[in-house]
Amino acid sequence: MRATISDEDREQVRRLHADGLSRNAIAAQIGRSSSTVSKIAAELGLAFTGGGRTAAATVARQEDLAALRRDLTARLYRRAAANLDRVEADEYVRVELLPTGDTVEVVSDHPPAQDERHHSQAIGGYLTSAARLAEIDAGTSGHEVRSMLTDLAKGLRAAFADEDEGAADGG
Repeated sequence: MRATISDEDREQVRRLHADGLSRNAIAAQIGRSSSTVSKIAAELGLAFTGGGRTAAATVARQEDLAALRRDLTARLYRRAAANLDRVEADEYVRVELLPTGDTVEVVSDHPPAQDERHHSQAIGGYLTSAARLAEIDAGTSGHEVRSMLTDLAKGLRAAFADEDEGAADGG
């Protein structure tokens, strides 16, 4: 059996809606179903779009992610610089494992070729990742550039197709 919607229900929905609560939050607070809250809201001319709250939350999330990308970019550049500093240092220190299982520090004027290659690969990876993160914030990520080039190619094809048709028509 359905309970009659009272004036008190209507007033609670009006007040809680004005406070910015969602349909489900209002329903939970007044002890009614969300469909009843929707019915009351419709009678009162109220809407539960949530668009403003969702848009604000989306903008805030995007700003948080942009800040995180900037932090990661800076950290990747620092790692690349630290690796390069190690390779270019006056002394290169590495640890070698002896057959006995012990370790020993070996100091040389420059890194062995294999170590330098590993550092170079790491530096390249850090710089590539940092550049990709920076492209996202600059709006020049590869996907967007490819889309732009695809659109440009389609436009050129259409323009040349129009010229070819005009030439065929004798125009």
